[in-house]
Amino acid sequence: MQPAFFLILRTMYYNLCNIMVKATSRTVHHAFSRFLDLAHDGQQVIITKRGKPWATLAPVPAKKNRKVVWPDFAARSAAISGGRKVDAVKNLLLEREQERW
Repeated sequence: MQPAFFLILRTMYYNLCNIMVKATSRTVHHAFSRFLDLAHDGQQVIITKRGKPWATLAPVPAKKNRKVVWPDFAARSAAISGGRKVDAVKNLLLEREQERW
């Protein structure tokens, strides 16, 4: 059997048992996509070099959904204009048209 097959079996076992995965830098270099998938699935991968921990490949924490609170634009425009309707865009278009002729 090939070493890649054992690597797959070991990582599947680690996934089931939720054990932290350790791998050498050479193994990660040759099978990076597999270890990236492990990190995406929530596993933390410790990368070793010469038997010592060298780096950590960990999943990115999930973003919290924030509720966006928009200001009340209608109330603000009413406060600025004193309650009357302002046709600012209409006035600008009329001015541009008069300047053209």
